[in-house]
Amino acid sequence: METQKIAHFETLLGRELTVEEKDRLRRIKDTLQIADNDALWDVIIALEYQRKYYDELPEKISSAAAEILNGLSQAAEKEIALAQGRLAESVVEQAKKMSLKMHVQSWIQWGVFALLLLMLYGSLLLWAGYSIGSGQTHHPAMLLRMPVGVLIGALCFGCGIWGSILAAKDFSEGKVVWRKRLLMAFCCLLPGAWMFSLALF
Repeated sequence: METQKIAHFETLLGRELTVEEKDRLRRIKDTLQIADNDALWDVIIALEYQRKYYDELPEKISSAAAEILNGLSQAAEKEIALAQGRLAESVVEQAKKMSLKMHVQSWIQWGVFALLLLMLYGSLLLWAGYSIGSGQTHHPAMLLRMPVGVLIGALCFGCGIWGSILAAKDFSEGKVVWRKRLLMAFCCLLPGAWMFSLALF
């Protein structure tokens, strides 16, 4: 093969031919018995250029695919980190809401209980003052016929209704605690109904 043709081939490739490529061209020449100045060399050079291009193509595709996958992986990691952050914030927020909800229920229960005790204490002081002032000893059940009896009965009755609603809600959600709530509701409803009956009749 002429040196001019090799120079054209090297110009086309943009580099010098390797030893393997020169051996390949020599084998083509020997196998096909082509003369050095044959015009067929131009066709062979064009075909060799295309062959070299297609030999490099899988590597280029693999490199491009690796870059795309790397970009997708980084984007996915960012999205996962963002989603985990949002999930953590949501869990903390829900935990705060649940904690506040549970505390509000406890505060209401203890507040009503404290109010009942305060009213009973005030009623006993009222009964003691009335007994001392009148010089007569009266039965403490007389207090239940006064307005304070109506208030205590209303509080007990209200607590019983509220406890019944909570027991029904727990029962519908399949919680076992509904029995205790229902028992507490009856323990409030019965005294409330009794106090109302004493105060009204």
